Amino acid sequence: MRNSDERTHYIAEQKKSVDRKVRVWVQDGWQDFEVFRVPVDALLLNVDNRRFRAEKMWAEEHLGRQLDPENYPIDELSIGSLLLDVSHRVEGDKVVGKPGGNYEALKNDWLLRKQESPLWIRPDGTVRNGNRRLSMIKRLQKEIGSASLERVEAIILPDSEIDEPSLLEMEQREQLTENFKVRYNDIDYLLALREAAEIREVQWHDRENIESVAGELQSMVEKSKGEVVRDLFAVKYMDLFLEDSEQPGQYHRLLKTLERFRDIGRMMMQVEEQYPMEAAEILQTLFAAVRAGKGHLDIRSIRAMFKSDRSRFDKLASRVAEAEAGWDIAAGPSLSNPGSSAPIDSDVSDDEPDADDEGPGPDVANYPKIEIGTAIDLAIDAFSASQQDDVAQVLLEVCNRLEVLTEQDRLGVALTGDDGARVRGSLTKIVEWADVNRHLIEPAD
Repeated sequence: MRNSDERTHYIAEQKKSVDRKVRVWVQDGWQDFEVFRVPVDALLLNVDNRRFRAEKMWAEEHLGRQLDPENYPIDELSIGSLLLDVSHRVEGDKVVGKPGGNYEALKNDWLLRKQESPLWIRPDGTVRNGNRRLSMIKRLQKEIGSASLERVEAIILPDSEIDEPSLLEMEQREQLTENFKVRYNDIDYLLALREAAEIREVQWHDRENIESVAGELQSMVEKSKGEVVRDLFAVKYMDLFLEDSEQPGQYHRLLKTLERFRDIGRMMMQVEEQYPMEAAEILQTLFAAVRAGKGHLDIRSIRAMFKSDRSRFDKLASRVAEAEAGWDIAAGPSLSNPGSSAPIDSDVSDDEPDADDEGPGPDVANYPKIEIGTAIDLAIDAFSASQQDDVAQVLLEVCNRLEVLTEQDRLGVALTGDDGARVRGSLTKIVEWADVNRHLIEPAD
């Protein structure tokens, strides 16, 4: 493996102009860059690629070291897998995965149409835009041989002409607006958006400032201002969740949770403005839902409950606070490292996620997950029933559930089991409810 100086010299010697230029938006205007054909073996995958930042954190924690493809060639295979594969796992000293549909589509498109646009590289061959394509080419070389794959087209971006902040802006604009390539994994998209907002000195505590920054970013991400505001609030509360869990910046622990935090952000936007004194208690309930493994649809139901049935929400918040009061957090409310990075392999829109796009949520040590999860389920079920106008339908659903309990003496067995006291308590409430309402069906004396 050549070092940086050797690669710089090698590229300078071997590059061949294709007598063509491409226009790239740099800072506040278009610039023309000459396109060269450069040797693939001189190019280095960018370990700091923003496309897989959260997965990189996951991989480095499982490997027990930093990924360093310049000094450890095996790491190039790991980075390639993080960029191209799904369902990652660590085998020995490298990350492996299963080739996904997006990889196959990228490979087939390259074989059919060849290279559509040049890679962006630094003079030493570090790829700043086009890492997925380079990973695919290097894998394809092993599959079919290197003939016709020995060189690729690239533009060279010297440090003296384009500094890192300018290049970051260029990368974000290019990669966040891609419509025909694999979309960012949820957290990686948020992190790219967060970084763009930080460059603009966003004030996370100031709603008006967030909206102003969203206005600046909307053209970059090709979304409406409202959608960018929503995503920035998702970033804000994802950061707060990690801080509350004493794991700041450990984004890989929240892989595939974008929709949960989008709905939390939506709700907290209203809370911050209308109920600032109650924000901490409300946020505790929402974070509890995430820790209990509840998905974005459950959080959406909690949000609806808060808006239209505040007393029921307050009861749920009280139950959550009581359950968390007994939570043993002597070692800190840490989040475990997920066993697999399991990135998205789907073309589903960010706005309407497929069920497979949502992970199980973080695994929290010693958390009363069952108790809080049950409280949330019951509150949502009761809220859902309260929204039904058809009383007859609600009663039919109740009868159906009660009938199920009498099958094969399930109720009798449960009464004598480990959970007998809870079963008896609930059964007593049902009998008492029936006694109180018996007069509604009995004729008056």
